[in-house]
Amino acid sequence: MIVALLLAVAACSTSTSADRSSLVIGATPGVPAAVVADIYRQVLRSAGASVADDTTVGDYGRLLDDVDGGRVSMFGAFDGDLLTRLAPSSTATSPDDVYTDLNRALPQGISVGDPTTVTDQVQVVVAASLASSADVDALPECARLPEGLPLVGDRDLDAATASALTAAGCRFAPYRRLESVDAVLAEVRTGRAAGVVSPLSAAGTAADLTSLTPAATATEDSGSGGTTPMSAAVAAPDPTAIRAQILVPVYSSGALTRDQVRTMNKVAGELTTADLATMAQRVAQRQATRSAVVGGWLAEHGF
Repeated sequence: MIVALLLAVAACSTSTSADRSSLVIGATPGVPAAVVADIYRQVLRSAGASVADDTTVGDYGRLLDDVDGGRVSMFGAFDGDLLTRLAPSSTATSPDDVYTDLNRALPQGISVGDPTTVTDQVQVVVAASLASSADVDALPECARLPEGLPLVGDRDLDAATASALTAAGCRFAPYRRLESVDAVLAEVRTGRAAGVVSPLSAAGTAADLTSLTPAATATEDSGSGGTTPMSAAVAAPDPTAIRAQILVPVYSSGALTRDQVRTMNKVAGELTTADLATMAQRVAQRQATRSAVVGGWLAEHGF
């Protein structure tokens, strides 16, 4: 009896040790996040890391707690949303400013890796025919659209984005949330509504839709060669700017080695919004499995 008990304890100890030696990937709900988790899992494995098969799914609050508690090693996050959670008072909107503020806001022991070129910054889309008739293709021109045009989307419209649209001169009717992006696009295609959508949705590749480009982000003048006064270097926040949402890896500083961090950061130079949107749509429409689309992407990009 005692021998059996000792063997059982030893087996449990071995299992726990194995679990702790394997990296655990986290993800927020949804197909795009699951694809991102699989990409990071396979990229880390290609560098010789032991990575658990299962993905821990939760919101940013849970994932941060799990990283802090050692239950998750890393997860992909859109930096604007994560910054909103960690530092609600931040007014950063540009990609550089959001990334900088996020680095400052992360809890001790949690780091952020190199930003990818994948964006989930919401965009306003209208039917191409409506955009042409109103002569509008940029968000600051949206006052040319019919006043009271319904505004629909498949997600909650945060207060900062709503404020930015108002500041840009948009005169939309009160926002209405629909059950799916397909329902949103169906209304937009009638020419009688504008839509708030993710660039990771099918809207980004639809020829019959026009995405209203946001105002250009002002950059510092670096050509003078002199010292720029602080008052000139720090621009006032643009009230029409919609906060950047760039995909970044968030990880436990103590869980990943330097080589693993370097390997993980290689994704930043390869993964694009179009890549992720295409893979996620193929999976969501059951045209291919996640393992198939991720495997194809990894092979194409030399991982």
